[in-house]
Amino acid sequence: MNDDLFIKRMPLVIKELIAREAALNHRSVNQEAIALLEEALLHRMETQSPQRRNVLATLSGYAAQASALAAAPPLVPSSNG
Repeated sequence: MNDDLFIKRMPLVIKELIAREAALNHRSVNQEAIALLEEALLHRMETQSPQRRNVLATLSGYAAQASALAAAPPLVPSSNG
């Protein structure tokens, strides 16, 4: 399930850095922020306790599922109707 997250009072320099990375990676600022958060969480989980590794497994499964969905061809509605 996707949900919205709004970040208030983000330092301008951080926002500019994310925007620069987004442009380099051909992403929106929002997509880049999500990618950066995922990277940071995965890195943190790799260096943490077994409880956090469970979260790593969940995030890895989500990332794999998202990649598979992005790579899948678009659904074509049937003409039976």
